[in-house]
Amino acid sequence: MSIPITAIVEPDGTLRYNCGKDIAVLVSLHRRNGTKKCPIELLYQGSSILVTESNLLELRDVEQLTKHATTRHKGVDWHEILTAVTKELPEKAHAPWTPVAKSLDTYAVERKEYLWYPVLPKGEPGSLQGDPAVGKSALLTKFIAHLTTGTRFPTLFPDHPEQDFPPRNVVLFTYEDDPSSTIKPRVLINGGVPSRVQIIEGKRDPETKVVVPMTLQDLPQIEDLLKAFQPALMAFDPLQSFFGTDVDMNHANDTRPILDAVRNLCNAYDCTPLYIRHNGKTQRAKAMHAALGSIDISANMRSVLALYKDPDDTQRRILAHTKSNGRTAPSMQFRLVGATLDVPVEDNAFVTVEDVRVDWDGLSDLTDADLNARETIHGNDTQEAESALDQAREFLREVLADGPLRVDDLLEAAKHAGMKRRTLDRAKDKEGIKARRITIPDAPSNKWPWEWYTPTGRGGSS
Repeated sequence: MSIPITAIVEPDGTLRYNCGKDIAVLVSLHRRNGTKKCPIELLYQGSSILVTESNLLELRDVEQLTKHATTRHKGVDWHEILTAVTKELPEKAHAPWTPVAKSLDTYAVERKEYLWYPVLPKGEPGSLQGDPAVGKSALLTKFIAHLTTGTRFPTLFPDHPEQDFPPRNVVLFTYEDDPSSTIKPRVLINGGVPSRVQIIEGKRDPETKVVVPMTLQDLPQIEDLLKAFQPALMAFDPLQSFFGTDVDMNHANDTRPILDAVRNLCNAYDCTPLYIRHNGKTQRAKAMHAALGSIDISANMRSVLALYKDPDDTQRRILAHTKSNGRTAPSMQFRLVGATLDVPVEDNAFVTVEDVRVDWDGLSDLTDADLNARETIHGNDTQEAESALDQAREFLREVLADGPLRVDDLLEAAKHAGMKRRTLDRAKDKEGIKARRITIPDAPSNKWPWEWYTPTGRGGSS
């Protein structure tokens, strides 16, 4: 019978011949020695069963190799396989791949561009994460309203004022909210332009005409959308609905190739892919680790936004910039306001719709670390969190009043006082306390102990 063979050239020039699903023969022709022999490796079910040198063009060598292989694994017709591989060998060996390097000096300097500085970089992936029902989809609708009308986003840094811009298109992948009863009313209430928003319902089978869901793995169809609509933003709400089958979002080797491919594709069209992510039930020490899936998903993002409920106002939300590839934005506040709108329909009639409107509400002093710590340590109990932080700040002011203190001694005292290290670190930042090493003569610098101290002129911040 004929042996099904698939030939692959490995990066080092080795020829890999896959003979069915269980057997592979590796032939390193490019490493032939003076007798025309070259390294040969036989694999069975992914495991190496024989490594030797042989000349497959010599019948005697093939017979000898068959004998050795049969000794290692008797259930395979190695002679037939090796004979079939011999017929596939090229006349010349393939050269190994070579690295390509280019001096950084030859690259042109390009200014990074943003849809919203610095939280939505243009053409680079970002994510918006938070607990269920915290308002992620509502905030996404506000982004859409800004983009589809060309209305400037709030200015986050005085030295980088936001400007109005030409209206842009948005492509939205979502299966959570109904387009008719939720998404369109919400876009209208927030002042957006529905005609500039494309809701992706799936992909159509050309034979059966059946529409089935699209995933992040459908790169040709995604590129068709990029070409057709030239969107500024392509949002996936939520991310876990769009990885596709046979993908474990907790494994980086599953998610990274998919996200990298989408990133490269969107970057070519100056489109920002934005992934909406739900937080898991387990609280994490850092906000960036809270979302479902592998931490490598966050590593792939150039900007990560985390959404929290304001601990002091049930109608207000705080958007924290958890990860940045450049400047980190201050936390932003907005309110979720119930609103109604009369939408004209046929025959001069109106339909009154009701949904939430997002109203920007200035900046917040709370960082992602502050907000995450409330939930992680205190279960979002505002009074308890503030009390613990105030106690830690008072503790540091007292122990450092007479001068610097070694960290080991300070932490021991904090432990006896019942204070958590995480709360102490937050208090340190709030008080403006610094850390430095204590010089010890004749000792290597990496053995010098650390101490905390209050810089001159600082008596703690309010």
